[in-house]
Amino acid sequence: MFRLWQFSCFLALNLLLNQPILAQSTLSSTKIVPLTLQEQTDLNQGNVILQGEKGQYMGQVIAQGNVEKAWEVLTDYDNFANFLPNIASSKIIQENENVKIFEQINIVDLLIIEKEFTVKIEATETKPRLVNFKLVEGDLGHLQGTWEIKNLPKNQVLIVHRVAVAPQSKQGAAFFFGVYESSLEETLGAIAQEISDRSSQ
Repeated sequence: MFRLWQFSCFLALNLLLNQPILAQSTLSSTKIVPLTLQEQTDLNQGNVILQGEKGQYMGQVIAQGNVEKAWEVLTDYDNFANFLPNIASSKIIQENENVKIFEQINIVDLLIIEKEFTVKIEATETKPRLVNFKLVEGDLGHLQGTWEIKNLPKNQVLIVHRVAVAPQSKQGAAFFFGVYESSLEETLGAIAQEISDRSSQ
């Protein structure tokens, strides 16, 4: 699920820098402040709201549709390449009841360089409202988070995404976080659009 589960330019940056791994971030240290009146207004208008910094984030977006359609989109691992940017392919490689591991190939353009990266993500599903995920293997120091679906009136759902992420390299960490924040906003927007599109069919 990247750009949900996307690793875009920062993967290329990590490969180029090749520095020691940072200490892992944890979700428990994430501090999220309540939405301001303006942020709540923006959220209600369909905009993505992203809070946090330096690898600790919470993103929210409202989509038109129901919980079932939202769940279908968030767990459609085999088809992420069809609606998430910069993903060349994504497929489930292991499945055990509610735990799935999927392999994803990301194509990244970094300046004049185009690179391909493969990552493996483990998703633990608590149907129909919660997905916990973590990095199994790939070009990140750490990745762990959740996707949560909340039902709203008027055939709408609130998608809440919490994530703790760290790059492999200390050098260029500020750039890493900047790119990650931008790609995370695009990911949330793409997911909301896909939920709305499927709900209108």
